[in-house]
Amino acid sequence: MNIINRLKVKRLKKFGKSVSSDQFRLTICDTNPDFLQHAVNCFSETECVEVVKGSIVHIACDAFVSPANSFGDMGGGVDKVIDDYFQGAAQQTVRQAIRGEFYGELPVGAAIVVEPVPCQRPVLICAPTMRIPGTIQQTINAYLAMRAVLVAAQKSHLLHVACPGLGTGVGGMAYDEAARQMKTAFNNIMLEEWKQILHPVQAPFLGHFK
Repeated sequence: MNIINRLKVKRLKKFGKSVSSDQFRLTICDTNPDFLQHAVNCFSETECVEVVKGSIVHIACDAFVSPANSFGDMGGGVDKVIDDYFQGAAQQTVRQAIRGEFYGELPVGAAIVVEPVPCQRPVLICAPTMRIPGTIQQTINAYLAMRAVLVAAQKSHLLHVACPGLGTGVGGMAYDEAARQMKTAFNNIMLEEWKQILHPVQAPFLGHFK
């Protein structure tokens, strides 16, 4: 992160001292202090994750995460902040990719990587937390979206990803639940806990909501 960006954000949890620039790193960045405190608690022992208070566009990284809906609408919240950063190119690029690769609708649990500015970083990982705008309480959509983000990052060899709180805005998910679901997804992919799932009954959050 450069000097200008350091002045615009506040680190609530730093990367571990042993984490280097050639390792995967996740910056959880949001403006909501209540969610961020839960994120700090959940990721307190995870060295390759930092937690930052501020705008996601002030993070120097390889990729921003957009939790837009399945149709690529980036007209509000953090999605609009990202789209404004790219001067309107983010939403346009995301929608084109969704139409071209997913026939107009990107399911929750899937993600795409696009380049709003060709051949330049940061790129954008679009991972919907909801099909259409509305509540996602009593769902595991934050887990599904975070898992999709990490899979996409690994496949695209993105080493530093900046991600906002997932499902905590329009989705209305409780802050502690969102942070817990994001941490479970992190463990599932980055700690390779998915390898221990030998039967569907071992899936995370199975039976979590009735």
